[in-house]
Amino acid sequence: MSAGSGDKRLKPRSLVPQPVAVVADWDADGATSAAMIYYAQYYRKMFPLKGRHEVVLEPAGPRSFPDTVAGILSQGQCPEALAVLDIPFTPKVYEALAEYARLCPGSRIIYVDHHFSTLYNSKRLYELTEEVFLGHKPAAILTFQLLRSLGVRHLTPRLTAFMKAVGVLERSGKPITEAEARVVKLAASISKASTVLRDKELWRKLVRWLASPLPQDAPIDLTTVERVVQVAEKSDKEIMEKARDLAFSARRLGYIKFIDARRRWRGRGASALASKLYKVLRQPVALLVQRDDGALLLIIRSRGRGAYRVAVGLMKEGIAENMGGHGGLAVVKLREDVDMARLEQALRRLSLRL
Repeated sequence: MSAGSGDKRLKPRSLVPQPVAVVADWDADGATSAAMIYYAQYYRKMFPLKGRHEVVLEPAGPRSFPDTVAGILSQGQCPEALAVLDIPFTPKVYEALAEYARLCPGSRIIYVDHHFSTLYNSKRLYELTEEVFLGHKPAAILTFQLLRSLGVRHLTPRLTAFMKAVGVLERSGKPITEAEARVVKLAASISKASTVLRDKELWRKLVRWLASPLPQDAPIDLTTVERVVQVAEKSDKEIMEKARDLAFSARRLGYIKFIDARRRWRGRGASALASKLYKVLRQPVALLVQRDDGALLLIIRSRGRGAYRVAVGLMKEGIAENMGGHGGLAVVKLREDVDMARLEQALRRLSLRL
């Protein structure tokens, strides 16, 4: 991994110990997880390091993660700890972490995640650090469980409320009270706005606001949030209409409804389409689509961990090249030479794991 372009690689001897760096996803789960680490370090002075330390906050996704880490190192200083939160494992993410570990051998690496690709490749992460905390729960809940085990047993009311809201959003649960429902709606709206706007400074303000024990107004313009949500809702309705149309072509393969949409769906939104099909059909679904670059994706949607078990089965049988997703949704990239008859047979057999 290079910090800039070409052959300008960082040298370990140019790096000196510095503060804590937190890299987390843009959405509500990532921001809430980052806020927990910020709270534990900045306000409680307990984790990842004891005492007062500066905290550097950086939003990222799996594609931008290598550049984000390179940007942190380009300052010529090694953080004393790097917390990676809600970032799914990819080969590029692993390469960036391996380079970071080489350049900063004295820095602690903490990795908290719940994505399927991360769970499946956990052994490779343990090659870099023993501080890997994974599970099927949202990253915010995993982060809280980690902090609680280290003695940070209580969060601020605002941070606690958002953690619970993330649990509802990520796992399709239902809020118990009207007050919780309002927080869930706010968290969902802010999450959509943050993911769409990709404003780094706004994300940092949001994380600090979530972590702060002081009463403060949200640092994001709610008018902007509302506009983003309206656009998202319009897109959501269009996807639902497409799902109702595709539902008629569903074929039963064991306990899975299989929909081949290679000629009827292109571009982004396939995961959302699979979720809508699941809602329409009220049964586990496997949606086959083809990306613009020709790659075949199979999106599996089910209750619980069934989608993960089916995806792992496809990986082990050599039908899938890699996998992603979390919760009840798995995104599987199929091998280029996959045989459709073999795929259908495998799905029929693996549906018993749902």
